[in-house]
Amino acid sequence: MSRMTVLGAAFILAACSGGAGESADTAEGASETVIPAALTQSLAADGQPPEGWYQAVDDEALVVIEELRADGTFSFVDAQGNLMVEGSYHQKTPELLCFTADADGVERCFEDTIDEDGVWRSKEIDTGIGSVITRIDPPEAE
Repeated sequence: MSRMTVLGAAFILAACSGGAGESADTAEGASETVIPAALTQSLAADGQPPEGWYQAVDDEALVVIEELRADGTFSFVDAQGNLMVEGSYHQKTPELLCFTADADGVERCFEDTIDEDGVWRSKEIDTGIGSVITRIDPPEAE
C-alpha cells in the first residue's frame, strides 16, 4: 500500500524543517548570525529538497500523487485528481519523512531508502506498509 493508503486507511498519507536560524556569539558584543532555512533543512532521500511532486505506487498498483510544498504542507490526490488528504509534513532526515493529516492530527512517519538499483522505497514505520516513490513534474492544470 502507498503512503496515501496508510494515511487514508486511518484517514490517508508523502516543513521542510524550515528550521529557525541558528545563532552564534562573537567575541565582541553578541551578534546573531542567521543561517537560511534552505541550508538547515533536511533533504529528501534523493538528495534534493523535499518540496515537490511525487507519485507513490503500492504493491496493489494504487497510484497517489503527492504534493509537498515549501511551507510545510502537503496534499495527496488519487489518480483521478480527487483530494484524499491534506496536512503538514516534516522531513526529519533524508531517511525519515513524517506527515500529520489535518483530519486526525496523528503523525505518521515513513522510512525512505533508495536501493542499489536506484528505486526509492518508502515504508510506514508503524505498519511496515510500503510503496515505490518517484519524483515527478507537476501535473498540468486543467
